Amino acid sequence: MQCDPANQQRDSKPRHHPVASFSRRVLTVMQNIPLSLRAADVRQAVTSFRHCLPATAAGIVVALLAWYPGHHMVALLALPAVWSRLRGRLAGFLIWASYYLAGARDIPVVCERFFAGYHELTPRVGFALGLGFWLLQAIVLALPWTMLKPGLATSTTSRAWRTALAALVVTIPPIGIIGWLSPLHIASALYPGWRLAGMALGMAALCAMTMLQFGPSVWLACSALAALSLCAQWQWVTPAAPTRWIALNTALGRFDQSSYPSLYTRTLQLRTIVQGAFEDGARVVILPEEIAGLWRPALALWWRPDIERMRAAGQTLVIGMDIGASTTPLRYTDSAFVTGAGRGRVDSRQPVPVALWRPGGQTSAVRGDIGEPWLTIAGRRAAISLCYEDLLWWPHWRTLLDRPDVVISQSNGWFDADLALAGIQRQGIASVARLAGAPLLRATNR
Repeated sequence: MQCDPANQQRDSKPRHHPVASFSRRVLTVMQNIPLSLRAADVRQAVTSFRHCLPATAAGIVVALLAWYPGHHMVALLALPAVWSRLRGRLAGFLIWASYYLAGARDIPVVCERFFAGYHELTPRVGFALGLGFWLLQAIVLALPWTMLKPGLATSTTSRAWRTALAALVVTIPPIGIIGWLSPLHIASALYPGWRLAGMALGMAALCAMTMLQFGPSVWLACSALAALSLCAQWQWVTPAAPTRWIALNTALGRFDQSSYPSLYTRTLQLRTIVQGAFEDGARVVILPEEIAGLWRPALALWWRPDIERMRAAGQTLVIGMDIGASTTPLRYTDSAFVTGAGRGRVDSRQPVPVALWRPGGQTSAVRGDIGEPWLTIAGRRAAISLCYEDLLWWPHWRTLLDRPDVVISQSNGWFDADLALAGIQRQGIASVARLAGAPLLRATNR
């Protein structure tokens, strides 16, 4: 049997299998990498992974200790302490992201209830939208801490300014528009009643916790901060609310403003509640935010006899309502309106984003002036916080400079009264009042 010379020539050539060829190339590249470099990469990856899980757990634990169900805001000191000692930006991101995710865990449910309650979205779409907001807010608030994270070899001065800058960025606008759960609430826990000085010392305490090596100067600074905190705690006395002032909590639920019968029913309910409080001896009565709905000529007509009677008796009503600014597109202010013996009005400096504040939308609340002065009610200077502002610091900048006689909080939480968010909101405005050294009167609707 004869062999084909052409076939014999083809069989004599070496065959290169593609997998074997690729493996040889990879082996060649790996052999050219120094062994020490490969070992360092492996160690770094393992170390980074080992830091990620504890970082995530630390953020969750601090959120639960400092905020609802816990009320121990001093736990906020652990965040910069752990953050500054973690290896890698990923671990630094995870501690803050998990903190904000745990603290704001009710956002999906709140969106579902709110938008479904007003028939703007189905419950499923509302929950999905809330889930997106929940994740996005954690990323946005954690990014400044990630970008400014110090390395283990970073100097003491650099650690301090990085911590201070990150805390400010997440507290003041534009990011501060969603600046809830700010670590600067540590100021009210450590230095109650000290206002601007207390805020500065609270910032210094956060910075001090990032010092990696505690030398004599750092120990001295920490000792001074601790001594000043003890002094503030020793002299702190919980201020009493003004006599015959009462904030009324209601359980009227969501206000259906689609018809005049529902408007009249709500007005009668409120008039009965207010009249009962004044008959019991109140001089100033405070009702929740937006409890009267959008103020219309009909409501002014229905309330007129009560307002005239209050004015004659020297009684004052602080009621939450929406006041129209334009009709096309519909713009309104979320306001606290003072009537009766007193007169005045405060507009919300930051209505809740997406839910009420929708720039460019057909219907939107408009923001009030950040420089709005305090109202004088029955001879007392009152700082007013409207609902969403309870969660923020920057709308209350004036309380850091000058102590009001009373802090008034008006909220309408028909969609979150049974959730942790309601407790966190209450803690937030209580922290503001505590740092200001002023009594807090809070009216909410469920």
